[in-house]
Amino acid sequence: MNREELAEVLRAASQLVGDRPIVMGSQAILGTYDEDVLPPAATVSMEADVAFLDDADRMKADMVTGAIGEDSSFHQLRGYYAEGIHVETATLPEGWRERLITWSVPPGANGPGAVASFLEPHDLVVAKLAAFREKDVRCVTALTRAGLIDPQVALERLEHTDLHPVARQRAAGLLAGLDPAPPAEEAGAERLRRSIANEKRVPPRQTPDPGRDRRRGR
Repeated sequence: MNREELAEVLRAASQLVGDRPIVMGSQAILGTYDEDVLPPAATVSMEADVAFLDDADRMKADMVTGAIGEDSSFHQLRGYYAEGIHVETATLPEGWRERLITWSVPPGANGPGAVASFLEPHDLVVAKLAAFREKDVRCVTALTRAGLIDPQVALERLEHTDLHPVARQRAAGLLAGLDPAPPAEEAGAERLRRSIANEKRVPPRQTPDPGRDRRRGR
């Protein structure tokens, strides 16, 4: 899912319930980074987990799932969909609400603009490490190795998360073993980017014309 697709989901969710949606699953990373800089593992899902702060009885979440959820006409037409969830579905560190990222969703073909919120990336990582499904581990690993997550910040957030000691140790162990891309890989990637940039700046070489000198009398 990319930002344009997520924007369609958020416009629809906002109109359905008349409230600000919060993106809490993998797609929350799109509130901070554009899909062009994200590793594929971070945006491969076609599902956006959407919650609302004021939804104690889950009515809003159920409305979203029913109208634009999996197998809905919205999903069948577009190929992506929303899953309405409760904010307590995710295990998050203290203070996560104060760190929410706000995005003004522009108007689009499916409705007027809206305001949406997204989990801060390190809070998202903690939620994924608490769940620790295979897809969550892949996502956290990819984000960290892309240099988009600071493992130390995530470790600090873990210390302020209500987790079973075994789950905390498991999550911390994964983070401790992850590092951003090694310097050699970064240097190689940078050389490739510079090479491509230089090729774009250098005008194409002209193909020699065998008859050119003869026409000039040489």
